[in-house]
Amino acid sequence: MNIPEIFVLWHPSCPLGEIFARRINSWLRPGNGLGPQVYYRSLPAPGAPKNGLPPPLHGEYRTPTQIGEESASTKITNLQIVIALVDEHMVSDPTWRHWLSQLRTQGSSKRRAIIPVALDATAYNTPNELRELNFLRPAGLPLTNLNDLLVAYEKHRLNQKTSLEEHQQAETVDSVVRSLLKQLTETLTRLLLPRSKNEVIPSQLNAVDIAPPKVSIFLSHAKADGRVPAQRLRDYIYSQTQMAAFFDENDIAISSVFSKVLNYSLDSPTTAAMIAVRSARYAERPWCRREVSLFRKPQKVDNLSVGVGTNEQWRLHPLIVVEAMDDGCKSLGVPEFGNAPTVRWSTDIPDIEEQIVTRVIRDALLGTYHSALAASIPAEPGKLRLILNWLPDPTTLLHVIRNHPDQELQIIYPGQGLAGAELDILYEFFPQIWFYSFEEILS
Repeated sequence: MNIPEIFVLWHPSCPLGEIFARRINSWLRPGNGLGPQVYYRSLPAPGAPKNGLPPPLHGEYRTPTQIGEESASTKITNLQIVIALVDEHMVSDPTWRHWLSQLRTQGSSKRRAIIPVALDATAYNTPNELRELNFLRPAGLPLTNLNDLLVAYEKHRLNQKTSLEEHQQAETVDSVVRSLLKQLTETLTRLLLPRSKNEVIPSQLNAVDIAPPKVSIFLSHAKADGRVPAQRLRDYIYSQTQMAAFFDENDIAISSVFSKVLNYSLDSPTTAAMIAVRSARYAERPWCRREVSLFRKPQKVDNLSVGVGTNEQWRLHPLIVVEAMDDGCKSLGVPEFGNAPTVRWSTDIPDIEEQIVTRVIRDALLGTYHSALAASIPAEPGKLRLILNWLPDPTTLLHVIRNHPDQELQIIYPGQGLAGAELDILYEFFPQIWFYSFEEILS
């Protein structure tokens, strides 16, 4: 499985580079140490000439330079993902052009995938090795009056008072950034999702250069009153992304066995996430409850024994709940939703579909990364470790521990550690369980 480390490259003279890099980092690492390591490469390396290159990537062959401390998770990565923010400065700088060519063609101790981003039209004048790739192209570029826009964006980021014009300028930059994050999230998710064991890749090609099948999102909704948001989300997925959606009105053939088709779609390796449209009558619909119950049931991925210790690896697909009830409506609760994030549906927000879809795919990306990282965690003699790809909560933990009643267990979960209040609650419910984060175990 792919355990990536991510490098964001931009030329020191690129005015948008640092803004994009910061947002990429905060988006892929949303807090608590979640997500893959993200490294910046822009300023010259220590001891390099004024216009010299940044420090080399891990494993890159170049004149030795101090790279800096690696985290515990980085030491076990097996894939480098290089996000190159290409603008006119990078294209016109022969040193950077040569470096990009080397990164594309040079061997490495790890597999390497390059994702080029075109910040202006000159990006397609990069060396042939890079130009043959499919560039990400954020909507809204090129930007005019860039200096004014960046000043307004920085004031907005620092929560400083802004005029109406400055607010609109900041929104312009933010729109471009969101477009990049949307495209990047989809690209990374397709790259990192496990491939089918039966997939045949031509010998002259690298697996990271061939896109796997389309990622699919399962749309769960009650036809009685949740159809409009679900249809808009489906239409957005097919018109604005390279993904697919399972929408039972279109995807279950007439006369087919409804339950079998549902189960097959929910279990498909390409079904990465679910969006549940919670309308007033959603909780009353048995098939809606069945869909979300099946999807939110943790699955045991592997059972690895090393010595006398045992690891059980568990996976949970992400769910986002779209709250679509009218003001004042009443509905039964849906326990299966657990602690899944919720977004309030609003027709007044023009990009509400983009926000919902991009968020749930980002969560799928993080879940895939944490599943890969979980497989690298060693067993401990005499201990039973249950390794999760999500942050534990009482509801989901009941599923994974039910086969081990009254047994002392270790629960290993992503990130650097839960907050004290969360751990207190978990220890109160499960006094026989010890909780450890990935970072604690891997270090």
